[in-house]
Amino acid sequence: MLFIAIGLVGLWIGTRWIMNAATGFAKRFNLSHSFVGVAILAIGTDLPEVFITVKASLLHLHGTESSGIITGNAIGSCISQMTFILGVAGLFLNFTIKKRDLWRDGIALLSSLILVFAFGSDGIITRPEGGILLSAYLLYYILLLKNQPEHSDDNSAGKDYSNPVMALLMISGFSILIASSHLVVKNALSLAEKWGVAQSFVGIVIIGLGTSLPELAVSVGAAIRKSAGMSVGNIIGSNIFDGLIPIGLGGVISTTNIESNLLKFDLPYLFFVTVMVLLFLRSKKGISLSEASVLIGLFLLYIAVKLFYFEGKSLL
Repeated sequence: MLFIAIGLVGLWIGTRWIMNAATGFAKRFNLSHSFVGVAILAIGTDLPEVFITVKASLLHLHGTESSGIITGNAIGSCISQMTFILGVAGLFLNFTIKKRDLWRDGIALLSSLILVFAFGSDGIITRPEGGILLSAYLLYYILLLKNQPEHSDDNSAGKDYSNPVMALLMISGFSILIASSHLVVKNALSLAEKWGVAQSFVGIVIIGLGTSLPELAVSVGAAIRKSAGMSVGNIIGSNIFDGLIPIGLGGVISTTNIESNLLKFDLPYLFFVTVMVLLFLRSKKGISLSEASVLIGLFLLYIAVKLFYFEGKSLL
């Protein structure tokens, strides 16, 4: 657990450095809050999931079963972000979103979950299916770029870094992410074997929540600065990314096995909370204090069910 904690801290530090460079770039080119949240911060805060996926996929390619870490990390991050992180951020700010953005991102979000469920229904994500998931995200990102306003007066994110400083932050951040992802995956596999639990459980409960810490920091920070577009955009963009890129990468690199529990419970639960969040955002009051409390409660319920129903016998 200690080495996993150290690795997660390293992932957080590396991500923060990369994000500082990315938001500095965004400020220089005067990008809007919602675009920064969905298209830049979402990718930046999801780099831990990407590096963990690549490391676990390479291990799988060389004969070490690690698919549960890939799928559990991706799905666990999505559920944590849609419930706990959005709920905590909602305690600081009443979130609303433009209807145009809600329709575009909501359809992309639900479609990504349907694709993952459809491809994984036979218990495996093949290389062609992984390629389709990656292509789907590329199409979504192109759509974002086309809809990005040329100018925006609301972007206050990021500091004014020089080009050499931004390059140094990027290189250092990626180096830390590579080392930290190795530490997390190696020790997570050992922990799953020691506890006698499914790899996906460790990926969901420990790694999934841990790799969502950057989203928590960004979304709460944006909420405190009264930037609803950046906060909600970060979470929705992260979930679209997590639903397509990590699992898609895992499939392309080495094919990815999907445990039956994920298909029977975790993915349907994620679909349910996603629809609930979209309905909250569709209302005029958005995600208020009461809705935020409901989301936090749904997260605690999810963890309780995973712990005591799906893994309870193994932990006794």
